[in-house]
Amino acid sequence: MELKPIVSTRVDDPDLDERIDRFVVHLAERVDGFQDAEAAQDRTALLALADALAADATILGYPLLVSAAERIAEACGENVPESLRKGVVDLTELAQRVRRGHRSSAS
Repeated sequence: MELKPIVSTRVDDPDLDERIDRFVVHLAERVDGFQDAEAAQDRTALLALADALAADATILGYPLLVSAAERIAEACGENVPESLRKGVVDLTELAQRVRRGHRSSAS
């Protein structure tokens, strides 16, 4: 079963339209950075990426991305590589749903 697309809670704020567009367009690149850092077991990089994503997602109305980034940041403090891997996989799936929920994906 395919999960529902994710739409920004700020989608009706015209002042954020351009920022939301840029965020969604570049989200895949950001997720690639998470995947690369996780593969390299670079918790410092993961923490920085998670903090930056959480900050942007908060402003732009993506609370599920904020939660995913916070889980990755928490996992950075643990010595359990599987927790980090799961966090990055979950983030990847959420990012795909965000992309599907963006107006650029409408047919």
